[in-house]
Amino acid sequence: MKKLFLILALAFAGIFTANAQTWIGGGVGAKIYQDYTHFSISPEFGYNINNHWTIALGASYGFTQDKNLLGEKVTTNELSLEPYVRYIGGTIGHKFSLFLDLTGDFGLIDKSGYAVSLRPGIAWAATEKFTAAFRFGFAGYDHGFYGPNNGFFLNCETVAPEIRFYYSF
Repeated sequence: MKKLFLILALAFAGIFTANAQTWIGGGVGAKIYQDYTHFSISPEFGYNINNHWTIALGASYGFTQDKNLLGEKVTTNELSLEPYVRYIGGTIGHKFSLFLDLTGDFGLIDKSGYAVSLRPGIAWAATEKFTAAFRFGFAGYDHGFYGPNNGFFLNCETVAPEIRFYYSF
């Protein structure tokens, strides 16, 4: 039985990697307010399985400085893993595509918990090798990753979308 499972796993891996296109990329973010500063860097790598499906793994490091109720500065360093599956639903012309990401966020350092969310977006293929992707908000379930409360959430950040850049090779 173990040999059969191994053979099936290798066959599926061969099928998925035969048409896969590898890419690397990520994003950099910053939020600066009067008493709050946050910087983040999020590298990613992934595979385009076919024209509709992509799998990827990202990591995110964030540095936050905030003031507590006593006016003291509190510094936090956060590290998390962010695997996701992207479904590309359609295209607009030759350069734009609409997508939906099913993401998982898992806290490792100074941020615990996990979250599972759906993130819609649009991607712009600037050239054959370079792509920019814009995510607009997210909805899902949070278990102590984004805040102290557990439960379902909706976040619509259409004013400041998440921007990522990718290079395919």
